[in-house]
Amino acid sequence: MATTKWVILESVVIVTFFICSHVKLTYSKDVSYMLHDSEIELDSVISFRSHHTLHKRQTLNNATTGSPTSPPTTTPQYTEQEVSQHHKYYTSKVVSGSAKFGTYWDELFDVKHSEPLSGSHRVAVSVPISFRFKFYGHDVSKVTIATGGFLYMSPFLHQWLTATQYIAPLMANFDTSVGNDSVILYKDFGDRFVVEWRELFLQDQNHTNPFSFQTTLHSNGTIYFAYKEIPVEVFNIEMKNHPVKVGVSDAFYIDTIQGVKSKNESRHRYSDSKEGIQRRTIFEYHRVEVNFTRIRSNTVIILEPLQTCNLATDCNSCLTQKDSFDCKWCPQVSRCSDGMDWLRQEWRDKGCEIQAFNKLSRCSLSTTTLSTSTFTRPAKKPSVQPDCSSSRSNCSLKDSSKSDKNATIAGVVIAVIILVALVVGIGGWFFYAYTHPTSASGQWMINHRPSEMKAKMNKMKFWKRDTASGEKYRVESTA
Repeated sequence: MATTKWVILESVVIVTFFICSHVKLTYSKDVSYMLHDSEIELDSVISFRSHHTLHKRQTLNNATTGSPTSPPTTTPQYTEQEVSQHHKYYTSKVVSGSAKFGTYWDELFDVKHSEPLSGSHRVAVSVPISFRFKFYGHDVSKVTIATGGFLYMSPFLHQWLTATQYIAPLMANFDTSVGNDSVILYKDFGDRFVVEWRELFLQDQNHTNPFSFQTTLHSNGTIYFAYKEIPVEVFNIEMKNHPVKVGVSDAFYIDTIQGVKSKNESRHRYSDSKEGIQRRTIFEYHRVEVNFTRIRSNTVIILEPLQTCNLATDCNSCLTQKDSFDCKWCPQVSRCSDGMDWLRQEWRDKGCEIQAFNKLSRCSLSTTTLSTSTFTRPAKKPSVQPDCSSSRSNCSLKDSSKSDKNATIAGVVIAVIILVALVVGIGGWFFYAYTHPTSASGQWMINHRPSEMKAKMNKMKFWKRDTASGEKYRVESTA
């Protein structure tokens, strides 16, 4: 028995050593940023979850495919045609070593740099732009520029900016206080907004030459990533203290209020936010990751947006879009969507997951029904939809029943897993004891088999002392 245990233990050690020696173990975690002159939602309970199928950029050459963190086997020269790809919400094109690099790069002269972003680490500043930029089909009029080489695009501000809802030409652990010439510049040209991270050094790898790169947001939704100086391979950038990402990401929010029990032990909704705890869960529903092997000096990445459901303004245009989305029209909110956008919670709470339709013939019927109901029913006071993107106190209150239901389901799943584990463990033990009769388990099973137990019961004696006369008497089993 002891020999078997040692063999199993040695096997585990050997397998673990083999994995550690052949696999590069890296990890990254989201880090907090300080927002300058911005109101952060610190009093909300925020959690992050994934609600998407990851769309990673892959090369078309099978010899160089792999994860974004794996080193390339060769260093080929790519052309525009070799690296164009579709990402559902965006199409991407990589222009590497092109003579046209200057057409994608804006020289920012006589531009005032942001003082809060100078000589700083993990700092972000919100800046308004003069046009409405379409980000996953949503209108964005203000962007948050971070020292870490990315833009945060959501109006809901919190500290964990690196998690999702970003435009990242090169998200890394940059520190503008390391280099004397390190500066972050931005300029609004009216039809495009340009941000440049110039002469930046990594805080934990400042022995390299500085990085210089730009991102450009065009009024039509197109995004440029232009890399002027990339001194090291991106997959060699340290991820221990800061995530390293290249691409775009978006998410939606689900807000709930965790109510407290009243005196009669009942749970209920509260209009006063002080009576409960707000919980905002951020679900990332899509991400585009650019392969790290593509990021080199004098390289440009172009992300062009595709037509999304939420851009349609009426039922006909919603259901006649030729795209890869399952667009549906919901008359309850008069909006087109596939259920994955910033207004996901409204779509769900208004019953659009069931009542929305994707048949063009129902558009006229829906319009007629809504018009008839307008004339036959008394006018109702329009409900004001709260804006959950800016203030916690404006968010709609939700019952805690859904959270309780989720907790119940989780409990059942855990109980089933434990039960299955017990059954498998007991079955495995019986099999081992049966096939190894000389082991301790086998000897125990032999000594406790039914025939042995019957023999022991025949010799068993029982004593009782509480007879009516106070005398004790003996009962012997004759089974």
